[in-house]
Amino acid sequence: MDLGTRANWVEDIGERFSTVMAVFLPGGQTKKRERATRQCADQSIRRLTEDLLNNPQRDMQWQADFRSLQALLHLYSALVADELGEAVDAIAGKLLTAIERPVPDRQVIAQQLGALVDCR
Repeated sequence: MDLGTRANWVEDIGERFSTVMAVFLPGGQTKKRERATRQCADQSIRRLTEDLLNNPQRDMQWQADFRSLQALLHLYSALVADELGEAVDAIAGKLLTAIERPVPDRQVIAQQLGALVDCR
């Protein structure tokens, strides 16, 4: 996936999250749809994290993927209940720091990805 495609992908995800929240929030199926949206976001975060771990750091694609992950984590934080938003922000910070290290700390990354799931 090239740099432009990745950026479009992140924008598309953001638009979908916004639409889902705006359209379905008042409905009776809110909890079910919110859960499905969070699961989709979780899968996307995991996939993007794996891409970052499997590609050379600091090239342009890696940097674009890293910014995409930052944006996705920010969106994920907005999707969870208010009291969990701060917890997700803290987890996101630890996850990004572990990925950004010269040698990514895979144990910390796995722990933080697990903690994100617990915030659902």
